[in-house]
Amino acid sequence: MIRKATLEDVPEIARLSALKRKQYEQYQPVFHKEAEGALDKQVLFLKDNISKDHLIALVNEEAGKKINGFIIGALVNAPPVYNPGGKVCLVDDFMVEDPSLWTTMGVSLLNRVIELGKEKGAVLVNVVCGPMDKSKREMLAKFGFDMATEWHVKSIK
Repeated sequence: MIRKATLEDVPEIARLSALKRKQYEQYQPVFHKEAEGALDKQVLFLKDNISKDHLIALVNEEAGKKINGFIIGALVNAPPVYNPGGKVCLVDDFMVEDPSLWTTMGVSLLNRVIELGKEKGAVLVNVVCGPMDKSKREMLAKFGFDMATEWHVKSIK
């Protein structure tokens, strides 16, 4: 069941986010090196922001009240050098517990955030996805998303 996220869901959203951070740190250990106390910092951030008007925060709740996926879309203005014709729904935080769920629950979460984003004036959805996040990338491609940008990083210590 997909529903609006609440403050009570914050620990589970943070838990799933920590799984994603660990996955991405394996792919790119310089850029995605987890900060000390990352989980606690994210819990505080989520508690302060989950109910803000410009955010669309949803969870998928299994029977037994277990959260096994979430998505957070932030309604933002495009950078001033671009003009997509309205607000952008930026989806940076989006995770499902098991990669096999991207094609089912992931699509359902994304569909719902798109619907709610449209209601709030979004004309474009921008979903962040790491280059090695194969299951999520395949879902986005099947869903009709095009790649717009990739970041390339190098430590210069």
